[in-house]
Amino acid sequence: MLLAALAGCASAPPVPARDAHFSLPRQLHVVQSATGQPRVDTMLVVQREGAALRWSLFDPMGVPQARQMLEAGHWRNDGFLRPNAQARDLFAALMFAWTPQAELDAAYGAGAWRAQRHDDGTAERSLLDGAQVRWTVRWPQAARPDVFTISGADGVMWRVEPLKESP
Repeated sequence: MLLAALAGCASAPPVPARDAHFSLPRQLHVVQSATGQPRVDTMLVVQREGAALRWSLFDPMGVPQARQMLEAGHWRNDGFLRPNAQARDLFAALMFAWTPQAELDAAYGAGAWRAQRHDDGTAERSLLDGAQVRWTVRWPQAARPDVFTISGADGVMWRVEPLKESP
């Protein structure tokens, strides 16, 4: 039983050790893709609520797919939805992507990440989980820091962009 509890803790996605400074609220269009799977369109709303961050993921019809609160470095369910580990992984990866590069050492630890800029203007950063890459975030254009992709070690990829508001 103890081994199962420890295994569950080991697979929890990393969150910043301290509060990162990124602007909220945010409304995003997130497209998830994986080899052999249909593309999944979702909408994500992230907002501060007191000392916590509320993460609400919806399908295109507005049906909640995941609702989580992050407070003091710990996740908890918000409402009666079942836990959604893949959504929680996305939420944690977004915090890594949004954390300013100057704050990454304090938030995740020195040597826990790496960043590079390619000749074509593409920027990327990766969060390491031991010797393995957990997530890689790619920004295709430096002029659009709010449009990027996150690739997970499990082969899942998320394309993230601001939600376009209809007139």
